[in-house]
Amino acid sequence: MKKFLKHILYGFLFFVIINLLIVIKYELPAHEAIKNKTHKNYLKWNGIHNNANTYDVIILGSSRAYTSLNPKIIDSGLNLKSFNMGTSSQDITETYYTLKEILDYQNPKYIVLETYFGSCDSFINYYQVYSNSSFFKSTKHKYDLVVDGYGSKGIVNYIVPMMKFNNYIKQDIISLFSKKKSKNPMKGWYKGFYNDTTVVKQNDINNFEPIPNFRNKVFNKNRFKNSFDKIYELTKERGIQLIVIRTPYPPSRLMLNSNTDENSFYQNYFSQYKDVGYYDLNSYKSNIFNFKDKDFSDFHHANGKGAVKISQQVVDIIKTHQLN
Repeated sequence: MKKFLKHILYGFLFFVIINLLIVIKYELPAHEAIKNKTHKNYLKWNGIHNNANTYDVIILGSSRAYTSLNPKIIDSGLNLKSFNMGTSSQDITETYYTLKEILDYQNPKYIVLETYFGSCDSFINYYQVYSNSSFFKSTKHKYDLVVDGYGSKGIVNYIVPMMKFNNYIKQDIISLFSKKKSKNPMKGWYKGFYNDTTVVKQNDINNFEPIPNFRNKVFNKNRFKNSFDKIYELTKERGIQLIVIRTPYPPSRLMLNSNTDENSFYQNYFSQYKDVGYYDLNSYKSNIFNFKDKDFSDFHHANGKGAVKISQQVVDIIKTHQLN
């Protein structure tokens, strides 16, 4: 019996040590970035918390949002003030609680929500979810996100570093056996917008894979509906115009097959909400906004040049709403 208990104790100590090492490896750099005021989510939330009732347009969504929508262009085109609160791998459930925190400090006229199948698929990047929500000032919003938003899986991932960093541990192990990629060109931040100067290489274009569809993504329709309905009710209650966009993909990737699952789903879904605008920016006024592969930094992120066109599309969309 003593031998068994000793094994249990050793196993527990090993588990604790492994998790402590993971914290040192993955958490400490984030704390150092916060201390040096270079952590992107820290800077984004400072922009929201320290400038109360400043922004007319708030942008939400994933990295596809924060590389695509430039507040400088949106502000000059609309004579409004905008802020990009897109965060890495932002999940639709996370978006709802992020919006709740934002509305404690801001009173926007428009919410621009970027969405794609990756925002509500079977994989939830809990590290990114909790990195974002760690900067909420409301303890209640944090608690509700973990417990009500993600349930038991959310709680386990919140408590156990090994679970939360699982995907990054796998990536680091894989990288040990693969060639290191060269560093990307310098990038700059402006009001939450990530200005990427990278231009996708032809070799990467040749290796593009089909865009998200029901065959290559496990999209959770029920969870999407549950979270989006909450976002919708929150904006409606506050008198905010909700605009949903699907940001563009490189044209060469779109041409790989004729599958239109993603756009067709969103078109049909958002047609149920008469006061929500949905726009697929791959095709929105394509005679004016003509995208090329060189407008992207990789297989689905716009670079600074592409962001100019996408931001101008959003300006055009909001101007149309203003006229109506």
